[in-house]
Amino acid sequence: MLNIVADQNIPLVKELFKSVGRVTLVDGRALCATQVTDADVLLVRSVTPVNERLLAGSRVQFVGSATAGYDHLDLAYLAQRNIPVALASGANAESVVEYVLAAICSQPDFLTGLLNGGVLGVVGYGHVGKRLVEVATCLGMNVLAYDPFVDCGAYGTDLDRVLKCDVISLHCELTHNGPFPSRHLLNQARLDHLVGGQLLINASRGGVIDNSALLKRLHQDNPPTVVLDCWESEPKICEALASMVSIATPHVAGYSYDGKARGTMMLRDALGKSLNRSLNSFKFDSDVFLDVDGSGELSTVISDLIASVYRIETDDAELRSALAKANSASDGEWFDRLRRNYPIRRELMGATLVAEQFTDTVQTLGRCFRLELIQRND
Repeated sequence: MLNIVADQNIPLVKELFKSVGRVTLVDGRALCATQVTDADVLLVRSVTPVNERLLAGSRVQFVGSATAGYDHLDLAYLAQRNIPVALASGANAESVVEYVLAAICSQPDFLTGLLNGGVLGVVGYGHVGKRLVEVATCLGMNVLAYDPFVDCGAYGTDLDRVLKCDVISLHCELTHNGPFPSRHLLNQARLDHLVGGQLLINASRGGVIDNSALLKRLHQDNPPTVVLDCWESEPKICEALASMVSIATPHVAGYSYDGKARGTMMLRDALGKSLNRSLNSFKFDSDVFLDVDGSGELSTVISDLIASVYRIETDDAELRSALAKANSASDGEWFDRLRRNYPIRRELMGATLVAEQFTDTVQTLGRCFRLELIQRND
């Protein structure tokens, strides 16, 4: 049997990996080298730096990260050790897209504006960015996208044009080197060009925005509306910046139960492939039933539908309350606690929607979120 060390916040990890080996759950933020010395498999999240300092002297032969990003992984070192790496790329795409829609719905007039000729700008055209574009266009929004590494098709344009959009949503990896480093992609110069009437959402990585520059911009005249889920120096975030943004959440955009479970299954499948073993299949079906009046305006129905599974205002209130009570010497433990104790949140994807009648709006939402539509029989 393999020795598997796994972050305690990866859902279903014991259930899904118990047939493969003995699973030991750990605090990912505090994980140290002595805890992985005898591990064959290491399963982490973005809070655990996986590098030589952690793995030197260990017998780890497989690393899985239940995330889409890889800035916490020393890929060069892992390649040097011939350690296979698996990511859960795309597992949380639905969750992040629903977070972005919730953010847009939470700010007056932005959703209506996007549905009436406004433009959504998407930075990063990976799993999340592509899915956001797909949903937005399905809902009838105009979209522009920027990603220097991939072809954005008909939506592609340059960064300057995207940063002039009514709503700007960031979904790029955090990189420090290469031809297009994303660290501080939104620096002081670019932030200074954002104005009131624009909404900026960061649900990627905190360092994509220069947080000090953003704080300065928000203190100036005619600032944009800002929603932040990601922060520089997590878990020790800038209290002054949190007080200035319209919505502040503790890096939970991708934290739906469905997305996390999907990610765990992806790591299990990758481990089975690495071991050249056929593992028993595990199917995760949505059991979410929704009852939303589909007869109103599209903007109202979208807002009601999103709110039926996720209320971003609750996460904002929880963060502000925890921050107000936090001890300055806690090193951001309160931030990690919010993530660790995050309540179960479900997704729209694949849910069942009970409707009085299949209006055009209901059918549009059914296509966008792949809902099963059932007509109510009173």
